[in-house]
Amino acid sequence: MQDFLQNIQPYQIAMILFIIAIITYILLIFILKKILIYSDKTKNNLDNQVINALIRPLKLLFWVVWFYYSVSFLKLQIPGLSTVISYIYIIPVIIIAWAIIRVISAIENYLTQSKNNPNTDAISLFARLSKMFIIVVIFLGITQYFGFSIASFLTFGGVGGIVIGFAAKDMLANIFGGLMIQLDKPFSIGDWIRSDNFEGNVEKIGWRVTRIRTFSKNPIYIPNSIFSSMPIETPSRMTNRRIYEKIGIRYQDIGSIANLIVQIETMLNNHSEIDNKAITMVYFNHFGDSSLEVIVYTFTKTTNWIEFQKVKGRILLEIAKIIDNHKAQIAFPTQTLYIEK
Repeated sequence: MQDFLQNIQPYQIAMILFIIAIITYILLIFILKKILIYSDKTKNNLDNQVINALIRPLKLLFWVVWFYYSVSFLKLQIPGLSTVISYIYIIPVIIIAWAIIRVISAIENYLTQSKNNPNTDAISLFARLSKMFIIVVIFLGITQYFGFSIASFLTFGGVGGIVIGFAAKDMLANIFGGLMIQLDKPFSIGDWIRSDNFEGNVEKIGWRVTRIRTFSKNPIYIPNSIFSSMPIETPSRMTNRRIYEKIGIRYQDIGSIANLIVQIETMLNNHSEIDNKAITMVYFNHFGDSSLEVIVYTFTKTTNWIEFQKVKGRILLEIAKIIDNHKAQIAFPTQTLYIEK
């Protein structure tokens, strides 16, 4: 066996390695398909996504290893291959980093697509920061391998960062604004938010801008730095919806006001769609120009806007029925004209 290896030519060894690599690659593909078939039978979809993320880097790493050993046998025959071998060491590191980034993306997709996970924004932020950290570490490692001083590079990067920071302060403000949104969570994707200038549902929170879909179905792109300097209301996080109505009663029915208030308040306290744990108030407010103003202030259990409108309509009709039962009437603006004789 030793004599055979001594008499065989390097290019023949490279050819033998290529044939072995083809056979091994076919076997690898077969094994990966079997693993995928097995993972499809599991209830958890995470293993499928992780395996699919690793397949392409694994295939590429396989051929890089074959190329390295083939070149190692030919380096004595072909000048300059020794230099190529010195650079090949970097490629597996890059492939491994690529595989880790793909696995992080697969885990991110699995967690963000889960219906029971409310922290999708935090997961996306953590995934992005992890990918950036891996890229920076690999980049610094490669520069160190090629003989560059990391300390000098970091010093140059610090000075350059200051210059870039002054030149792109608005962009950096938006990036830090997006980071604060992810950490403080004043709103999340899918939330209904509004301010004096816009109102709609949050579709995407990016590094620089946030996309909001208005109720007219138009997209609005808002720089993230704006959210740190303006009040934002998040109605989708409300616990109840409020009914706040001012009802005018005729002056002729002032004798029925006290009984009306008692019956309306009793009806609201016993109503199945009114939250009794929240405040409920019915009171006589003031003497208006043409009516006696009664305030109805209460909260519904539902927060759904369509259902709330239905509940509110039913309650207003019941209030109107109570007013009618007392032989009273809801007032409308009137004027009395006195003509002097």
